[in-house]
Amino acid sequence: MSTRLSSRIYNPLALEAWFANVAADWESAFPQEALNRGREIYRKGQISGVELTEQEAIVHCTYARKDTCYAVIDWVKQRPVARGSTGDQAEADAVAVAGLYEIEELIADEIEPLPYEPPPKDEEDAGAAKGFSAVVPETSVDSPPARRLTPHLEGTRSGLRLTAYWTNSDFSREPAFCRDATTVVSSERELLVRLTGLAKGAGFEFRRERNDFMLVDSERIAPFFSHTRKRWEQVFDFIDLDYEAQLMAEGVRQVKIFGRVEAEGANSMRVDWRFKLGKQWLDPEDAERLAKSGRGTHFIKGLGLVRIAEEQTDALKEWRVSVASGNEQARVWPRYMMFSLFGERGAQLDLEGELQSWRDGLVAQKQAEGSDLPDFLRDYQAQGVRWMANLRARGCHGLLADEMGLGKTLQVLTLLHAHPFEVKDSLIVCPASVVPVWVGETARWYPEMKTVVLRADQNFDLQPSAQPRLWIASYTQLRRHKHLLESIDFGYAVLDEAQQIKNPDAKVTQACCAIQAEFRLALTGTPIENRLLDLWTLFRFLMPGLLGSRRRFEDAALSENRELRQSFEQRLRQQLTPFILRREKDKVGTDLPPKVEIDLICPISDLQRQTYDNLLVRGREELGDDLESAMQNQAMHFFSLLTRLRQACCDPGLIPEVEADISQSGKVQMLLTRLSEGLDAGGARKVVIFSQFVQLLKRLKPALQAAFPEVALLELTGETRDRAKPVDTFQKHSGPAVILVSLRAGGTGITLHAADYVFLLDPWWNPAVEDQAVDRVHRIGQDRRVFVYRMITQGTIEERIQHLKKEKRELFQDTLGHLGSAKELKEHFGDLQELAQLLPAE
Repeated sequence: MSTRLSSRIYNPLALEAWFANVAADWESAFPQEALNRGREIYRKGQISGVELTEQEAIVHCTYARKDTCYAVIDWVKQRPVARGSTGDQAEADAVAVAGLYEIEELIADEIEPLPYEPPPKDEEDAGAAKGFSAVVPETSVDSPPARRLTPHLEGTRSGLRLTAYWTNSDFSREPAFCRDATTVVSSERELLVRLTGLAKGAGFEFRRERNDFMLVDSERIAPFFSHTRKRWEQVFDFIDLDYEAQLMAEGVRQVKIFGRVEAEGANSMRVDWRFKLGKQWLDPEDAERLAKSGRGTHFIKGLGLVRIAEEQTDALKEWRVSVASGNEQARVWPRYMMFSLFGERGAQLDLEGELQSWRDGLVAQKQAEGSDLPDFLRDYQAQGVRWMANLRARGCHGLLADEMGLGKTLQVLTLLHAHPFEVKDSLIVCPASVVPVWVGETARWYPEMKTVVLRADQNFDLQPSAQPRLWIASYTQLRRHKHLLESIDFGYAVLDEAQQIKNPDAKVTQACCAIQAEFRLALTGTPIENRLLDLWTLFRFLMPGLLGSRRRFEDAALSENRELRQSFEQRLRQQLTPFILRREKDKVGTDLPPKVEIDLICPISDLQRQTYDNLLVRGREELGDDLESAMQNQAMHFFSLLTRLRQACCDPGLIPEVEADISQSGKVQMLLTRLSEGLDAGGARKVVIFSQFVQLLKRLKPALQAAFPEVALLELTGETRDRAKPVDTFQKHSGPAVILVSLRAGGTGITLHAADYVFLLDPWWNPAVEDQAVDRVHRIGQDRRVFVYRMITQGTIEERIQHLKKEKRELFQDTLGHLGSAKELKEHFGDLQELAQLLPAE
């Protein structure tokens, strides 16, 4: 607060009148905006003068050297009314508020005895300042204090209560705050004025109906005792504290939360929460009040001021902690919640013996024993089946995150066959393009299993069946049948390509989370495509509550504090380890031939260079160089520019205003050269060419037909109605073949392991999408070495992004995912020029 240099003009009668005025609840006479602004003016010391008369107060305010104003405060019907010199009522109110605080300070600081008028003839009608009597006989005006004023503090459930009493020469006591008090002399009144000012400065509020002051802000009670109390003792020799106030004076103590966890059935647990302060357990009523209050400092009768640690406060919210005997919902939880990411960090869990063994079995990832598994399973596939069966036996659910191509479909079908639900149907949900794959794989490996594909004109048949059925539904059909899911209880519910529900707000995600099933599985080779929130959404389906609330998860995952974010990611890995199984092909697929990945740097033609430069110049004119601003305020234009730059890297003819032959693409020329080397070498070479841009594939197709007329040329895009036909032809063709595949249409659900060459025409930000495409070729059944070429146009944005992807690959290993989204560009590139400027060839 600024040092005050304001001038103060008043007389004793005026000071007495305004002492009575400010004792009232004058703040309620002003709007909140005026109070906030007035407090700011007061704190900054901008009140330059106060003039008091018995009828009004004039407050002078100086904002700057030449910016001054004043407000006049009249007291009308026991309320202040302000009028200002500028005619702006809001400003007049704010200045008046600041002036009233200044007047309160003046009253509190005034130490000279105040002379008073003789008492009125009718003493019963005398006004009472601050709610207590102010009747003073003439002879007592200059008398020294005959009594000692002692402030008395009491601890209550509502806060800290302040009263005061006079101690007479015979040690008898009289209350100081009362309407029928005996006569006080001026020097005694001065003590009351000082106490009133000190009380208001410490945050106490006067309660006229009870003639006392209350400090209800628990956060200010401890500072009062540690700091303010010493100043009071300089004015008053003694501060009287009752027992509860003495406990408050000892300071704030930390309450710890303990959860006693006992088994409640096969798959649930009962958590009885207890709150402990030092060596003392809180009684249920106080513990319940603390649990509901949560964050901050609180007063517990008999214990003083207490506070729950911030971590434990967060745990209370996640666990919906309640100690009330009747609240069973807050006591019984699925057993998996003992791994809760946020609950375990805040609340200490004391597990009984059986639950400790249960937990240890999960952490060790023990495999369930039971029926023999088929010989055609590879060892790691049998391990995966037993791991899933162990989760089911323990009432948990899992994420099978094997790298693509390791046979997740076969492992799940084997689980359903070896550990069936006798009377419950099961459900597989997958992309529409993958539905035929599940039907075909079931018929191939377990033809006795009864499969039913969910169609648009069909509902789930709720009639009991002699043999449990395996329903296979696309994500689209499941969303359309969402209204039926509440009435169905499945045995198994499996989401294939589970990254489809990465958006927690999407309707398809909500439909999947509405599935009721005894055992839930998610399958994906890319559990994190763009961000850690993808994992939260997956586990919302698998085990709701395990990763806490979405808001707190996002706050931790996106924290700008790198150390806190890394700590969060480490805890996340530890929490999820029992529920995720991830194997990579180079470690378990020992019978797979190696995969060779090559960045193929392609030259840029003159037309490409000119087109690229023109796009960048135009983009900088429209967006500026500030990446963060462009991404926040003009996101659509920004990402449109990136797309156009990428298209120019592939083929200038993709840009609408540019007319160009496909031969003017340096990347296409490099592709034709490499294909000549491979296809002309003889043998049944097979090549898969992926691109995100369908138009590029259409422009490329005639060039390939002209260059390689003897080679079978196939196409698979979103416009292909029968997806199986080009795939089967490619797989079974006895001679050389090339298939053009769009990433959207062919990134999942197909097998192309007859190929030995893969070309990615337009690699970009997210390597998970690329890996999905490559693993259509490099998967179980492949018997040749696979060469993967990422075609990068030299000196362009493509080359910079590729370098960044290599630097950030460790996130995939650390958190089962990939680097973030394109939004992270701003963290690695200073401006648009640095990101996309065309560099000269080295």
